[in-house]
Amino acid sequence: MRVLVTGASGFVGAALCRALLARGHAVRAAVRRRSAPAAELPPGLAEILVPDLAAGDLDWRALVEGVDAVAHLAAIAHRTAPEAELRRVNVDATVRLADAARGFARRFVFMSSVKVHGEDSGEGAYSETDPARPHDAYGRSKLEAERLLGELGARGGMEIALLRPPLVYGPGVKGNFLRLLQWIDSGLPMPFAAVRNRRNLIYVGNLADAVVRCIEHPRSLGPFLLSDAEIVSTAELVLRAARALGRPARLVSVPPGLLRFAGWVTGRSEEVRRLTGNLVTDTGKARHLLDWQAPYTLDQGLAETAHWFRSTRA
Repeated sequence: MRVLVTGASGFVGAALCRALLARGHAVRAAVRRRSAPAAELPPGLAEILVPDLAAGDLDWRALVEGVDAVAHLAAIAHRTAPEAELRRVNVDATVRLADAARGFARRFVFMSSVKVHGEDSGEGAYSETDPARPHDAYGRSKLEAERLLGELGARGGMEIALLRPPLVYGPGVKGNFLRLLQWIDSGLPMPFAAVRNRRNLIYVGNLADAVVRCIEHPRSLGPFLLSDAEIVSTAELVLRAARALGRPARLVSVPPGLLRFAGWVTGRSEEVRRLTGNLVTDTGKARHLLDWQAPYTLDQGLAETAHWFRSTRA
C-alpha cells in the first residue's frame, strides 16, 4: 500500500515510517525540511518537502496523488501557540488535506488527542462515547478537526479513523516527559511519593503500531482511544523510569493538595495537575474492533527510552 505520512520527521512520524516500511508499505514522507538530522528517518522513503502544510499556494494534488492512505500527524501542539495559528494548522490544513485526498486515498487516519476529553477522568476511564470537554485551545482545535472530518467522511469517498492517544513517550521524546527523565537523572528529591493517581501513557512504538493497524484494517472507522496496557501512578512511573535509567528514585512524601498549591503559586498549575491528576482511557473499542493490543509493555518502552536518553547524555 502507498501511504502518505505528514509530520514524518517528527517524534511519532519517524517511528510510524519505520513501522510502515517494516510491514512492506511504500511511504511518501511529507517533511518540513530535507533530511533533518534529528529526525532519524529510515532509508527507503520518498520524501516530499512541505515547509508549511497550511500554505495557501500548496500543491495538494502533488501531495496526495497516487496514495492509498493518509496518516496525518502534522500539527502544532504548543500550549502557548495563538489560537488562530492552531486553527490554521490543526483544523484548516487538516480539512483541506482530507478533501484533496478523497479522490485518491480510501483511508484517512487523523492523529487527534485524548485532550478532546479534557485532562482528569476522575475514578473512571474515558471511552469514545464520553462527551468532549477540551480544556485548552489545542484540545479545541483537535475536536473541531474531528468534527469537520466526520462531516467529510459522511459524504462518502473516504473512510476516516480518528486516534486519541494520551501522553506519548519513547526515544526522542520532548516536553514534560523529557524533563521528568532529567529530574530523575539529577538525583534531586521528587515530591510524588504520596501521589496515588491513575494514568495511562502510550509508548511511541505502540502508537505507530496502532496507526499501521488503522491503515490496514477494514473496520477502522471513527474515534479510537489508545494507550499502553498498564495504568500507573506518577510515583510508580518515577520508580520504574528510575529503574530503567539505573538511577535511585528519591521520592519524598508531599500531600497532593500542597503540590497543587505550590503549582498555583509558581504559575505551574498545568504541569502539577498532570502529575497529580487522573487520566485513564478505555481501549476496548480498539481491542475488540481492530483486534489491537499494545505490543510493547510499559517497562519495555521505558527501557528503550532510557537507552536513548543515556546515549544523548553520553
